Amino acid sequence: MTRLVVSLHDVAPSTAEKSRRWLELLEARSLHVSLLVVPGRWQGSELRSSGSFLSWLRRAESNGHEVVLHGWQHQRSGSPRRSRARIGALLGRGCEEFWSADDAEASQRIADGLATLRDEGFSPTGFVAPGWLMSQATIRALRAASMRYTVTHTRVIDLESLHERRVPVTSQRPNSRLAGAAAYGTLGLAALQLSRAKPIRVAIHPNDIVEPLLRRTNLRLCDNAIGHGYTSMTYRDLHHLEFRSRISS
Repeated sequence: MTRLVVSLHDVAPSTAEKSRRWLELLEARSLHVSLLVVPGRWQGSELRSSGSFLSWLRRAESNGHEVVLHGWQHQRSGSPRRSRARIGALLGRGCEEFWSADDAEASQRIADGLATLRDEGFSPTGFVAPGWLMSQATIRALRAASMRYTVTHTRVIDLESLHERRVPVTSQRPNSRLAGAAAYGTLGLAALQLSRAKPIRVAIHPNDIVEPLLRRTNLRLCDNAIGHGYTSMTYRDLHHLEFRSRISS
């Protein structure tokens, strides 16, 4: 079984309409989606005070989609070394809140995020750092919080064993001069994975919906994978199949 994971990033009250539109397009293709939820205050809104958004999110989960912890407030923090700051600015573009987090910072933000989601009835087992950028302290904090998995740009990581599986991700660059190049680059990466029958992840951001090229590219990536016989699943499913089932056997 060749595996496809589609993740919808930056799911929050401030992106509610765009997130809803994306999920409709993905559900029309019978895809199971990992919804990466920002639980803290971001772009003027917060999860706890958004009843209609929470109702939509609960319905999505009941329909087989997964709620994943996606940081806390999705904003850059700390003062990393110059070289690390450059990497963070390039890849995170202002959202890299876990890139330079120390143990106390990472633990507090993860605890706040989990508490907010759990208070609203969700039980996330996975964590995806904004921009996929996180410090080693973040890994330690996730393990202390008994989270089961996390991911980077290229890896899925089991937090109990720290074993990794290579599963690259495609991601567009909305609101960027590099958007066109990124779109064609992701199609090339996906084609390579498909030709080798290797698992693939497709990361979608809410703002991709408003740029026709990025919208078409993301949908084409999904359609191509399904057309090649890939099975759609969430990160939680992928983690179980890649790690838990092997351990139990």
